Amino acid sequence: MNTNRFRFADGAPGSAEERKASLRAYMKKRRGENENRDAKEDLLLENFIRSGAAEKERFFVYLSFSSEAPTDKLVAYLLAAGKKVYSPVTEGNRMYAAAYGKDFSLSSFGIREPVGEEYKGGLDVAVLPLLAVDGRGARLGYGRGYYDRFLAERPEVLTVAYCYDFQIVREVPETAGDRRVSMIVSDKRVLRCPCGV
Repeated sequence: MNTNRFRFADGAPGSAEERKASLRAYMKKRRGENENRDAKEDLLLENFIRSGAAEKERFFVYLSFSSEAPTDKLVAYLLAAGKKVYSPVTEGNRMYAAAYGKDFSLSSFGIREPVGEEYKGGLDVAVLPLLAVDGRGARLGYGRGYYDRFLAERPEVLTVAYCYDFQIVREVPETAGDRRVSMIVSDKRVLRCPCGV
């Protein structure tokens, strides 16, 4: 992939926040143009299993929305394997985990959320949505910091960026409070990042 198109994220002038905004706008457009999503969803699941992360027991998995890398088959696989699956619920500026079940509501962003009480126990793996990620594990989300704050309280959790391969870029700008991921799983590869903090 030609990452020269991401010059705004490669040390070009502008603050980290400005470069993040440029990269977000580009990647939202690029992700919306993505094709062959069904085949890529199967490859994502295969690579997640191959990564070894699926051997854990307690999973926090985002429920995919719009053009995000789809997680429905991943959740179905984990549940069929007898794993515990929890998903995000947002409440104001806070995000918490609730058990994946049969009942869902829609957040103010239009994203499915499980209906149920907050789960306060431990987690082994967190599968995260993103717009872009780099080989260091720097992840570009949507700018509200929900996952960064949630994970700051759970430093022991294996964090997995779950994405299409074109979302892996040369460099993601970082700002205070950003949390790096431990692993990247795409439809083409698995990358273990040098620093998942």
